Formats: sequence, C-alpha cells, structure tokens
Amino acid sequence: MTEEKPPKKKKLKILALGALLLLALIVFLTWFFVIRDTSPASVTSSEATDARNETLSSCSAEGTEDVNGTWLVASDCGTFDQNCLTEACATSFAGFRIKEELVGIGGKTVVGRTPNVTGTLVIDENLINPELDRPLITVDMASLITDNSARDNALRNQAIETAKFPTAAFEIKEPIDFSEETDLAAGFTREVTGLLTIHGVTREEKITISASFNGNTILIFGELGPIMLSDYDIEKPRSAVVLSVEDNASMEFQIFFKKAS
Repeated sequence: MTEEKPPKKKKLKILALGALLLLALIVFLTWFFVIRDTSPASVTSSEATDARNETLSSCSAEGTEDVNGTWLVASDCGTFDQNCLTEACATSFAGFRIKEELVGIGGKTVVGRTPNVTGTLVIDENLINPELDRPLITVDMASLITDNSARDNALRNQAIETAKFPTAAFEIKEPIDFSEETDLAAGFTREVTGLLTIHGVTREEKITISASFNGNTILIFGELGPIMLSDYDIEKPRSAVVLSVEDNASMEFQIFFKKAS
C-alpha cells in the first residue's frame, strides 16, 4: 500500500509557513545583532551606581582614613572587558558617546571607552588646589574601542588621528574643597572648570563631576556634553555603511583613586 502524497495546496501552505518563520527569524536576528541599542547606561545611571558600589566594597583597603595626600588612579579596582561596551562598567575608564546613522539600519548610539587613564590628585588641608599642584587626568586615545573594529580603525586614523595626537587630557583649573561636604561617603556633585585637550586643541570647558571618599578610595565620575567635533578640528569618520555622524558627542569618565604609598 503506497502512502498518499499531501495535496498541492497543503504543500504550499507548509512552504508559506516555513518562509514566514524564516523571515521572522531573520528580522529578529537583524534586530538583536544589528539594530538593537546595546549601548551601556550612562555613568549617572542607577546601574552604574550599583556597579561602582560593588567595586568600592571589593577594592577598598584598610589603613587610610585621611583624604589628604597624593592619590593615583587605581589599577586594581574592577576589570575592563568587552562587557564595558554594553553594560555598566565597574572600573576606571574614560570614553565618549555619539550618534550615527547606518545604511539600511538607522540610528545608533556608539560608545567608545578605554581603561587606560592616568592621573594624580594632591589634596592638602582637604583641598585640591590647582595653584599649588596640577590636577591632570590623561587618556590614551589609541586604546579607545567600540563594539566594531572597523569603526575603531576609522576613529583612530580619520577622526582622532591617534598617530599625531595619542592622548587627551583634562586639567582642573579651580579648587575643589572636600571640607565643605558633610558626608564624603555619600558624595557630592558640582560643576568644575578646566582645560580639555583633544586632537591637539585645548578649550576651557565646564564639567559636572560627582566625587566621594569612603575612607580609603576616592571616586570621581561625570560627563560633559555636547562637545562639538568641529571645535576640536575632528573630522567625522567616513565609511561606506555610515550615512551620517552627528557633529556633537558627549564625554564620560569614571575614575577610582588610591593613596600613593
């Protein structure tokens, strides 16, 4: 006895259903891997706060209760990896955010970050005094990464030109008085004037920073924006798949300091 073949209409329905399922899968995968905004929450978000608090509890050392002294960027507070490009990052870093529009995809927020941040803070009589010591934070721009290596190359070669301008820096130009604060562990937020140098161009900028001291670690984080690329003579990166890049970006940073031994 031979098995009956399904009617032609039934075959067409099965094929149509399969095609729809395949199309749905393609749409989902395109959204998940290409269109979906995977940029991490900002440094002022609750997610970032939770990540920082976890790092503060794990990297704090005993023996320091005085905020006065020389403080260096801590290299052992948290770990920087690829997750820092999509999630709240629990270590020291500096970076940027900018919007771009891609062919056939649409708008996307691009985040670039690097853990290669150095700097020194000298606090005397509870005061960071730029007239006595130069509070300077330096960022290695050649190590900035995003979630796309091709974009990273365009960023280094076309926009920031890291072969010519390998670092960026921010120099604080007004005092920060820790003695004015009643709860240093809870932290405080204020606007600070300084000199921002990017791509060989130095401009005075005002940055809103938040700072805290838990007894042995100083944490400073904040953001600045919008920063006009044209103000720093930065050309927008060019690519066959990029329709446009906004002229303004925002800068963000998060730095843990430990007292120099």
